[in-house]
Amino acid sequence: MSQSGFNLLTVHGHGGYDSDFSDDEGGGGSSQRGQKREYENELMQKPFKRAKHSKVAHRNVAADEWDREEARNRRHHLISMNAFDRHKKFVSDYVLYYGGKLEDFKRATSSDKTDLDVVKENHRFLWRDEDEEDMT
Repeated sequence: MSQSGFNLLTVHGHGGYDSDFSDDEGGGGSSQRGQKREYENELMQKPFKRAKHSKVAHRNVAADEWDREEARNRRHHLISMNAFDRHKKFVSDYVLYYGGKLEDFKRATSSDKTDLDVVKENHRFLWRDEDEEDMT
């Protein structure tokens, strides 16, 4: 076997007649066997499995995760509101952020006309062609 350069004992990691428990006793010297066990353990571990003792995440990672969760909660809250409540919330947020008063957003009702006012202004029994030209 040694003549061809192919030795089965060294290929398979068995250097002699020592047992698997010889490392524990301090004798025998099966260091290749221990290395093989470590190598097999690495092969058997799943690549996506977390380590037993994971490190603490960086502060930026934790802050990003918190921001993402807050945005998700805010979206859920906005979706659950009706359009009028959502509008009121956006207006109040705008006032809080940019300053000002809610009275700045009130409509001026002095120039409002009702339907009856429009009918009184424009009501005629018969229209003439000149009246239509005056309207445009």
